Amino acid sequence: MNVTNEIKNEIIILLNKEKLFGFDYIDNFDFSESRVLNNKLPNIIETLNEHISNCSLCELSKMKSLSNFAGGNKESDIVIVSFSSEYDLSDKYFFDMKEVLNIDINDIYMTNILKCGSNKYKNNLDEEIRKCIVYLEQEISIIKPKFIITLGTAFNYIMNNHENVLDVSSNVYKYKGIKLFPLLDVDFINKNPSYKNRMFTDLKKIKITMDKK
Repeated sequence: MNVTNEIKNEIIILLNKEKLFGFDYIDNFDFSESRVLNNKLPNIIETLNEHISNCSLCELSKMKSLSNFAGGNKESDIVIVSFSSEYDLSDKYFFDMKEVLNIDINDIYMTNILKCGSNKYKNNLDEEIRKCIVYLEQEISIIKPKFIITLGTAFNYIMNNHENVLDVSSNVYKYKGIKLFPLLDVDFINKNPSYKNRMFTDLKKIKITMDKK
């Protein structure tokens, strides 16, 4: 078999998973493409997070200042996804979201696309995102939310959509059958307060759609 770079990366992912569960040596390892691509991530959130904490698949893991683990209610109907940030839930942005959507922010589940935080990001993170987004996909698969709210450019990576979030915020999309709503990012709103009214309008539209279920 011609082992491409993509297959090599998948093999590395598999070996890291085996190492996490205590395997130091694998006898008669099957390098077939189907063996690698069919390998499964943990289907329990706590185990998945432990797996992520031991991930070393890209440069970000080597220079990370922290691991951006998800948090919140793993049985929540709502998952909020950002690109790579640890937000202060006391920020007025989330207070406004709580008020308009009539939810308890502490009862939702928040996560990021990039799991490792670093102050030394490269300009192009496509390869890192490709490796990291499988973790996000597994999180969503485990939680099975009714709604996903993406903040800022998280929308573009999840939906593989290159539209400007300013043009699509509050629109309704479907991610694997789940209703997904793009929203303007926290940092963008804080730096551009003139968009706060736009944010309120978007949240009200989302509330109407959620109430319809």
